[in-house]
Amino acid sequence: MKREQFEDQNPKFEKWSVSVFKPFIPSLVWLIAITILSGYPGNKIPEAPFFNFDKLVHVGIYFVLSIAICFAFFNEKKQPKQQPKIKIWIIFFGIFYGGFMEILQHYIFINRSGSWYDFFSNTIGVILGVLFYPFIIKLIPFKR
Repeated sequence: MKREQFEDQNPKFEKWSVSVFKPFIPSLVWLIAITILSGYPGNKIPEAPFFNFDKLVHVGIYFVLSIAICFAFFNEKKQPKQQPKIKIWIIFFGIFYGGFMEILQHYIFINRSGSWYDFFSNTIGVILGVLFYPFIIKLIPFKR
């Protein structure tokens, strides 16, 4: 059976095509980058320029993650009533992922250690990203 025939017989197939996942590519790339950076050996990381600089980096990394996920979910087709629920799920996902990375750093990654302070910094970054998303979307001119 040819693809065109299959799509004609199964109209819902188009719903699950690659175009559905396209908006999530930046956030998936960012998740991979976070995983790689989290697993990078601790003794290879340069010295921080000031005390607790790494906490600021954690906030920034997870801020960008939540913004990228918000960009993927919120487009013109979404109903405003759904946005609060989606934002809560984005926050839960970011908190879970940040905690998972800290557990991996503590138990699996070499020369790394998980930290509650890093986990709290990750959480703050995710929450700030979701809260500031409406302001950022107005500043960034691009077609969604």
